Amino acid sequence: MKISILLTIVLVVDFGQVSSQIPDSVKVVISHTFFCIDSVSYQNLFKNEFITKLFANTRESSSKTLTESWTGKYIMGRQAYLEAFAANGTDTSSSLGDKFGDVGIVFRTKKPGDIHKTDTRIKHDKRDTHLELMKYESDGKIIPYNYNLYLSNAALQETFRPYVEEFTVDFLKLRGFSDSEINRGITEEQFREKRRGKSYEKLFDDIEKIELTLTNEEFEYLAETLKYIGFSRKANRFTNDRLEILCTVQQNRTYKLKALHFTLLNETKPITIEISKNLIFSASGKKASFQFNYQ
Repeated sequence: MKISILLTIVLVVDFGQVSSQIPDSVKVVISHTFFCIDSVSYQNLFKNEFITKLFANTRESSSKTLTESWTGKYIMGRQAYLEAFAANGTDTSSSLGDKFGDVGIVFRTKKPGDIHKTDTRIKHDKRDTHLELMKYESDGKIIPYNYNLYLSNAALQETFRPYVEEFTVDFLKLRGFSDSEINRGITEEQFREKRRGKSYEKLFDDIEKIELTLTNEEFEYLAETLKYIGFSRKANRFTNDRLEILCTVQQNRTYKLKALHFTLLNETKPITIEISKNLIFSASGKKASFQFNYQ
């Protein structure tokens, strides 16, 4: 899976140890989305200066763990970000993020311990979960980084995965946050500003809406996940206080991701950028979007 961390262990919770007091749904925020696109779209993604100089903080970086390595392009907003990966026609890996069309939607808990509450609630409904403690190596030391939690679905989870993450308390302390700050909840903006040492200065504020084209099985997988993390559902539309996810159900489709919509911190003049025939960026006023035009 293409994330800058090392997968180390799977945590198993004994049903006999689960508290009889089942917590309510926790509230989450959108952390990021990642997707695998064609090589031309990937190569052209950062060629226009509006995207790299005005829209967001951008970078291409390579990462390596003990088991795999990868390169991705990152589009960093104030409250959320994007990861883009290029499809490799010779890649036979089954990991999420390696294959054309792979999509991940990643939510983040607001407070420490919320991810375990969510895991407990799902297990109470006798649903299998995958709760992983993620780690990376730094200066010869293994650092616990964050937890990832998702509903187990062997048929879907390596091509499409909605999941929840939560930074470990130890990691946040290493980044310079106090106990009181951590207990109040660390936002994406606070985390990035601590790392950069300055305030965010670009346009990209947050992910406002995600449009998807899913099979029946993928749609039900998404719906099952979202009901445990505070989303409301009306037909094929899911919402919380910050994000809308709009789905079209279609068995024969080429690409899962239809569009990503963003809020901007300041107004901008209308602009349309053809990154490739398959990927269009547009912005106007205090809104922007990526449109995925795979047929």
